[in-house]
Amino acid sequence: MAQILARLEDYHVSSTSGFLPSSPPLESLLDPYYTPWESIISVLPCLIRDGSLRERVAVLPLLETEILSTEEEWRRAYVILGYLCNGYIFSRFPPTETLPLCLSRPMIEVSTHLGLPPVPTYSGQTLWNHRFCGKADGLIHSNSIQTLASFTGSPEESSFFGISVAIEACGAPLIPALLSGIEAASQQDWVALEVCLQKAEGILNNMTTLLPTLYQSCSPEFFYTTLRPFLEGTKDLASVGLPNGVFFEEKDGGSCRKYCGPSNAQSSLFVLVDIALGVNHSTSSHRSGHTNASFGQQEILAAKTQFLDDMRWYMPRGHRRFLNEVERVSNIKAAIRSNSHNLQLREAYHDCLAALAQFRQKHIQMVTRYVVVMAKQNCNTSKERSKGDELESGGAAKPVSVAGANGTGGTRPIAFLKSVRDDVLCAAQD
Repeated sequence: MAQILARLEDYHVSSTSGFLPSSPPLESLLDPYYTPWESIISVLPCLIRDGSLRERVAVLPLLETEILSTEEEWRRAYVILGYLCNGYIFSRFPPTETLPLCLSRPMIEVSTHLGLPPVPTYSGQTLWNHRFCGKADGLIHSNSIQTLASFTGSPEESSFFGISVAIEACGAPLIPALLSGIEAASQQDWVALEVCLQKAEGILNNMTTLLPTLYQSCSPEFFYTTLRPFLEGTKDLASVGLPNGVFFEEKDGGSCRKYCGPSNAQSSLFVLVDIALGVNHSTSSHRSGHTNASFGQQEILAAKTQFLDDMRWYMPRGHRRFLNEVERVSNIKAAIRSNSHNLQLREAYHDCLAALAQFRQKHIQMVTRYVVVMAKQNCNTSKERSKGDELESGGAAKPVSVAGANGTGGTRPIAFLKSVRDDVLCAAQD
């Protein structure tokens, strides 16, 4: 299939579940040795609410990771530690400047094994942190998915992460469709390529219909004021006195580390679609308007390119390898260019790009509602809370979103997302 060097399974990718695990994520580490981790993660929302998480972590033993054996166990450990780390850092305001050894060392070891940075990522909060509770209308919806680990324990949090899980599940058939399209293009089978593009268009349209379901199950107020403070990274914290990031304690000292927070840009699925369809997000793209772009526009383009490149390192190692292989053999756009006389094929390609652009547009509307509008509404409230809104116990100010109107990955979200969407629209014009 598409001249990929290895089986999909070798990249931890599935033709049926896509980038989601082919078997349900592990819900707990069964070895009693890891009971201290499982015990604290099971009551994390309560510890955050009553302000006692840091005190609980202070007596948490330093556990070794060498007992972990299966990939599922390593992923479960990564999920647990990611939630504990961000809960520890951001459960009070201002965020703490030091991550204790009992969290930092196993987090570094587990992340290294998985090929990820030692910070919560899209993989840890979405791909490996869910259970399916049922289906409706033939599609998986966000309200039929529960998170395993949780900062808040709220169904709204499950719905927020569940929408991404649902989109990943719905979009899984894109993988065989696009790979078959690449194979058809290499064989110059234009009829088969057209069929593959039509399949991809239909799948993208189905994914788009899932986005609005979040509006009924997760309010912008809950997301912005309650959940989002825990979705930060350890960089861009200068405004709260942490210009060097967070200090990770290690056996012989430690170091300050700065990482981006979890972001949907860390989803391998949409990177795959862009690669397969020939959508170019690089500043070297020769589309109209780039050469005459203002300095501000050039700055956005350069930041976007760097950010998207960086996000590859926040994806699981196997998924990165898979994307690199698809990049090597991607040929659909070249096939469309060489067959400009084939109007049906060109129309199928353009329709597929239009479906992708429509998803991007709907996502922009969602980010506007959940981040930009809420940032404006909560500006004064956030200032007041940062001055000393006290928890009933713990004596520390409640967590607030450090990112403000920026994305948790560190971007200016609307300018960034519009540029990504425009890249899709321009792919049809090249």
